Amino acid sequence: MKDLGEASMILSIKITISEQGISLDHSHYVEKILKKYNYFDCKSASTPYDPSVELFKNTSESVRQTEYASIISSLRYATDFTISDIAYVVGLLCKFTSRPRYSDADWNILSDDSKATSDYIFKIA
Repeated sequence: MKDLGEASMILSIKITISEQGISLDHSHYVEKILKKYNYFDCKSASTPYDPSVELFKNTSESVRQTEYASIISSLRYATDFTISDIAYVVGLLCKFTSRPRYSDADWNILSDDSKATSDYIFKIA
């Protein structure tokens, strides 16, 4: 085993050691997410959640649904370790990252002689 000295970054978390203690910072990780999804130049907000805004589940197909889920998942990772002030909002947005669907082989047959013996529920997020 080799001693590499004091850690400065691990799992995208910047580690700062000072006389006051140890500080963990995910700002580098969040900047990477913002750049990846082209949101780096957006204005920041002091309050990450406006309780007067009512969120609704998406009822139509969205081409960017996978991208949206990926952004929320990336932020969820950051809230688990260092950015607890946005944890509530990210958790709330997690509820809107997928659209569960139902599939039945005999969906169009209304008779008693239906042959289907199984059905599936699938969730793509």
